[in-house]
Amino acid sequence: MKEKIGEYFIRLEQLSLEQAEEILRVQNTLEPHKKFGEIALDLGFITKDDLEKAIENI
Repeated sequence: MKEKIGEYFIRLEQLSLEQAEEILRVQNTLEPHKKFGEIALDLGFITKDDLEKAIENI
């Protein structure tokens, strides 16, 4: 099974569990059309380079 992007960032310690939970809260309530990585980027938790690297490695 393919690793989820949030799990990837937590495993690499680029996101805390609390940050991942905040991203999911935003996704579920305010931005259901946005992907997890996009919201993490919008909130400043990761960089564009981090997101691109994750997409390549997952």
